[in-house]
Amino acid sequence: MKPSNVLLLCGLVALPALSTPGQEPPTIAGYVTRAASGSDFDVNGVHVVCTGVRRGAIETADGIRASAVGCPGFPPFIGEGLEVYGALNGHANSVDATRIEIQPSPLGEISGAAVIDAAPAQDAPGAQTSGLIVRADGYRIRITGKTKIEWSRPLQSLADVKAGDWIKYKGKTDPAGEVVGTSVQIGPNAVGSEEEKLRVDNEYDPLTVPADARQNYLRDVVRLGLDPKRFPPFKDAAMQARIEKIGSDLVPAYQRALAGSDPAKIDFRFQLIDTKLLRDALTLPNGIILVPHQVVERLQNDSQLAAVLADGIARALERQQYRTQGERKVAWLVGGMNSVMAIRTEEKEQSGRVSLVLLHDAGYDIDQAPVAWWLLDPFSQQPLTDIEIPDRAIYLYSILGETWHNPAAIAAQAH
Repeated sequence: MKPSNVLLLCGLVALPALSTPGQEPPTIAGYVTRAASGSDFDVNGVHVVCTGVRRGAIETADGIRASAVGCPGFPPFIGEGLEVYGALNGHANSVDATRIEIQPSPLGEISGAAVIDAAPAQDAPGAQTSGLIVRADGYRIRITGKTKIEWSRPLQSLADVKAGDWIKYKGKTDPAGEVVGTSVQIGPNAVGSEEEKLRVDNEYDPLTVPADARQNYLRDVVRLGLDPKRFPPFKDAAMQARIEKIGSDLVPAYQRALAGSDPAKIDFRFQLIDTKLLRDALTLPNGIILVPHQVVERLQNDSQLAAVLADGIARALERQQYRTQGERKVAWLVGGMNSVMAIRTEEKEQSGRVSLVLLHDAGYDIDQAPVAWWLLDPFSQQPLTDIEIPDRAIYLYSILGETWHNPAAIAAQAH
């Protein structure tokens, strides 16, 4: 990850990024959403124009004056955090840049709980850092000699850990996008009787749903949930076959390898439904993923559709509905809808991170994931250039930059 520098556009001369009292706010603050070259890139979907002199000279925080000429000599990477100063041209959806500041990825403490989705990997001999890498929750979690480890039987050592086990972790993020674990709890991915009942209760058979079945929106908002048995199937054989093919590509290998009798086995099924209510797939705890036909129709390619399906698969893999059902009930009683929405945001962030892993492993374009949610955000279909970038897409761009595309992350993954 590059250090935080002020980049003058005369070949991008690096100067300390220091703010001064009264300094103007950036015209755009966000993430690189397209990067064709150093002179052809977008931030938050807005094209950055950086050719020629822009408003004469720039006075930097320490008083140095320099001309703002030219564009970066290197392309920024997708998800890189930038602040762009200059004049916004709304008609052209562009900004005439006078200064660009690179924003470093936030480094700090992080915690979570998730399924381990790949067998642990040992660092290569001669690597600058040492330890065992566990991939979970959309992160690479490094377990070192300083990491406090607690085991749940039958697991007793790192040699016992495999894909499909469960980890609860605390750690600190580093410039390579890894989480250096301070403490972890690792155990089997146990599925109890209550969760089994939740799976059975949410069974969906498209043959039993009347074609005229509909949701009562006001009632369902109060209930904080939708009734999957009131979503009629959408009959389009080609579209149905497409989501089944892409969905099966995304199911992780460790899940496919589990015996049918294993309680941790999820029977993933993908079903088109006919509803105008949703602009997202609806994931049931038993692995049934209901996909509104208009979601498929609005997306532009298989990678974007795979992003939506991968997000649904991730929710089932992480057992979100079961793990947070009690928390959501308490949140509703104590804090109302805002508290419930905060939990749902955390769930979306987790499923978004994990979806990138599933897309990567299946060979789809991970950079299309935020574009999918960007296209799906408005109620009616619109060109991407007419849609303000939504929070869900912004979060995914930040993860792409922090854990996938920044140079330090790429170097770490190469080892």
